[in-house]
Amino acid sequence: MLPYVTNFSTINSLDCETIHKVRNNVQIVNFDLEQEVWMQEGACVFADPDLFFPVGSSMKALKQAAEAKAICNECDVKIECLEYAIRTNQDSGVWGGATEDERKSIRREYKKTGTLVSS
Repeated sequence: MLPYVTNFSTINSLDCETIHKVRNNVQIVNFDLEQEVWMQEGACVFADPDLFFPVGSSMKALKQAAEAKAICNECDVKIECLEYAIRTNQDSGVWGGATEDERKSIRREYKKTGTLVSS
């Protein structure tokens, strides 16, 4: 029995909402983890995830993006990562060695030609 539900006859609307939110979040996490096996093989697996999501265009953010891209450039699944980002419209972060702006250009070319052109 789930720890937050002791008796189904006493569930109020707030409990019900909580159950649905938890269930939906667990399903989303489970789906994401099972969806792309290549993610476990990325060079970024042991890196700080924040490194791949620089904020803004400050010198610090540009340096952070460059560090993330350096990790991507050594990665065996760089192309799979970039393809995933294009296919799923990832609009933030560094994916497959490409920033948001770089992926916009790649995505435009991808829509025209149907082939992935890496930058």
